[in-house]
Amino acid sequence: MSVRRSRSDPEFLAAYGAVVRQRRAELGLARKELAERARISYSYLSSIESGQKLPSESVLTMLAVALELSPADLLARANDMVLSESSSRSAESTSRSDRFSSPEASFARTPGSEPPALDLSSSDLSASGTAAEIDALLPELSSEDRATLLSVARKLRLESRSESDEATFALETTARESRSELRTSLYVRFWRKYMRELEGRGLDWAAGRSPEPRSYFTTPSPLKGTSLTASFARNRMLRHELYINRGSREANLDLLHALLAEREALERAYGGELEFEDPGEERRAVRIAEYRDGHISREDEHDDYVAWFVDRGERMRRALGLV
Repeated sequence: MSVRRSRSDPEFLAAYGAVVRQRRAELGLARKELAERARISYSYLSSIESGQKLPSESVLTMLAVALELSPADLLARANDMVLSESSSRSAESTSRSDRFSSPEASFARTPGSEPPALDLSSSDLSASGTAAEIDALLPELSSEDRATLLSVARKLRLESRSESDEATFALETTARESRSELRTSLYVRFWRKYMRELEGRGLDWAAGRSPEPRSYFTTPSPLKGTSLTASFARNRMLRHELYINRGSREANLDLLHALLAEREALERAYGGELEFEDPGEERRAVRIAEYRDGHISREDEHDDYVAWFVDRGERMRRALGLV
């Protein structure tokens, strides 16, 4: 059995991340403890466990050792998980095929015969019934067929929706809009608190600014062509970064590499480890960042988040002034 190890295979990446999480849980390790054992950053481990990255060969080895396994064992476990899930889907598909081809569910396909008319009042077309059927069929369809099926299902649901369904749909729409408005309100309140803290400490980073309903707040940097940004990043993480955008990818990489050459001095002045990140060819800007757990919805932790962002802003400015 060959091991499926591909950076472009989302199924394998998700399985590999799940295996790392499961093994970490078996050993009773927190994510931070495993990151320290494997000598990698917390954010790097987070991206591995969430299925966004497959580690390099060297990190794969360190991670396996930290998990008390061999690299081959880790990859094999992930491969087994992919194959197991694939077999389960295949079995489900066979079961559906048998059901749809049974005498009770079939109709004669002789020339001129027509399939039975759809009964739009049938319980099979209820919201839950439709969703269940679509969930079961989607993995077996091509992207084109998938889009067609979803379009038809939506049309049928709109045409057959009862008054009760209309009320449910309206409530769901209202709930989505309310969540969006709440998120917007939380961002505004958070950045207002952040700006008050800056003012209270006599820091002019946000002078003349107003809080905005978005996930990040940008402030000036001592280096030309860069800025310092506090943000709520993906995977329930906070990120404070030196955002480098000097007009071209080449210029951005030049500065990133120059600072990377001074990494030891920079981190010593900063007082902690930093991530030197190049998102890839599709993105022009690059960054140097630090991460921690956090989410805008945890309003009782906002004061702690504000203190962390301000502290990291002061540290980064101090470090940049010394290298």
